[in-house]
Amino acid sequence: MRFSIDCPHCDTRAIARSSHKLSDTMREITFACPNVECGHTFVANLEAVRTLSPSGMPKNGLNLPLSQHVAERVMRQMQLQLSLA
Repeated sequence: MRFSIDCPHCDTRAIARSSHKLSDTMREITFACPNVECGHTFVANLEAVRTLSPSGMPKNGLNLPLSQHVAERVMRQMQLQLSLA
């Protein structure tokens, strides 16, 4: 699956023209509408907001919260490990 966004004015699928890293979790992306009658150019932000599957190579200092269901699963696993110890 490829990410796409529609032009907010004419609903034509916009084309990403450039991307700039703002932080480890945020990018600013410049989009251009290919509809010649519209021609709108705009900026959107793409942000990683929560973890669905923890990384096998976690980055030191990066704080990306666990999604609620993952946090609950991790807590159950920790409780099980403690009860077996």
